Amino acid sequence: MLVANHHAETSTGIQDRVIGHISWRLNVPASQIFPYTHFQDDLKMDALDVLLLIADLESRLNLYLTPEEVEVIETVQDASYLFAKHAD
Repeated sequence: MLVANHHAETSTGIQDRVIGHISWRLNVPASQIFPYTHFQDDLKMDALDVLLLIADLESRLNLYLTPEEVEVIETVQDASYLFAKHAD
């Protein structure tokens, strides 16, 4: 039970950090960024912008994703999940 709670806190904490960074980087209120927010459709980022954002998040979180993982990221939840997976 303790492990499950730790993972939930880690996932939530990372998601909050991801949303906070996106908010700061794009100058969009965090209250308008949700787990289902799509980087390209909702935040109007192109593919290069998304790659640069993920690279910046990797550096800030000190967690690094594989190129295959980065390739499938479309939403805030996708990014948060993958970073949380590497935090465990």
